[in-house]
Amino acid sequence: MPRSVCAFAFVVLLPYWTAFHAVGGNAQDTSFKIPGDSVFVDPRLFSMIGDSNITFRESSFSTFFNPTSTAPPFFQIFDSAFLTILGPNPSIREVASNSTFAFAHEAPVYVSDTNEVFFASNDGGPLGMSDLNHSNVIGKISLTDVDTALAANDSVINVPVMFLDLPKTIQMTNGGTGPYKSSLLLVTFGRGSLPPSIALVNPKAPNNVTVLLDNFFGRQFNSLNDIKVHPSGKLFFTDSEYGFLNHFRPNPLFPNHVYRLDPETGSVRVVATNFDKCNGIAFTADGNIAYM
Repeated sequence: MPRSVCAFAFVVLLPYWTAFHAVGGNAQDTSFKIPGDSVFVDPRLFSMIGDSNITFRESSFSTFFNPTSTAPPFFQIFDSAFLTILGPNPSIREVASNSTFAFAHEAPVYVSDTNEVFFASNDGGPLGMSDLNHSNVIGKISLTDVDTALAANDSVINVPVMFLDLPKTIQMTNGGTGPYKSSLLLVTFGRGSLPPSIALVNPKAPNNVTVLLDNFFGRQFNSLNDIKVHPSGKLFFTDSEYGFLNHFRPNPLFPNHVYRLDPETGSVRVVATNFDKCNGIAFTADGNIAYM
């Protein structure tokens, strides 16, 4: 976040039943309606920018791509199909913030049973309060609290963030999904000699933990980054060297791999390799294509 502030944003998306089709953005002909807090970016706006008023970006970290010069926050739409997800009245509201602690960095998981969103703090990075000697933490916010606060206040709100007290088998959580079998399904980087792992965490007190995997034929993984459940029920996860690069894990023992775990048999296999620090993973709805 700009100015080193960690914030949790609440995005409201309502069903949208009308098909939109048009070109928005700058003063161009439009034949469809763009919802509020949104801008449609026609690829023709930036296909050639050398002779325009748009400047080239020097960095993806310090300069955000905003060819329409729209004041944030807003939804940037590059394909009209995204409008079917946004709905007619999308909005972005900051609901929890901390300028000194990056409490919400990775692994967001919504649990409908408790109406809570869980997330992991920054692991080894700026404002993460975690390093070789300290693990990061899993936090959560109540969306019931969010709804109550939003109904009472049109300005900035800051709902309480609660943190889970987890055992040392959970070290530097980075990826997560779920609920999976009524639990959070998390992957961890590991810390020092404590191994990276795949674990189930009960979202309800006492938040008991079940480790599913912490090695590949006796050797520790490098730093497990992300995990998703394939439609077949098998678990696919990525492993890269970020823990080593952030100085809280030893030298990598493997190349950067994507693995598959069969939770029924315990079988683990490498399914893809030769990545430069593979990170997130996602599947198409039919499971035929995986994106890393």
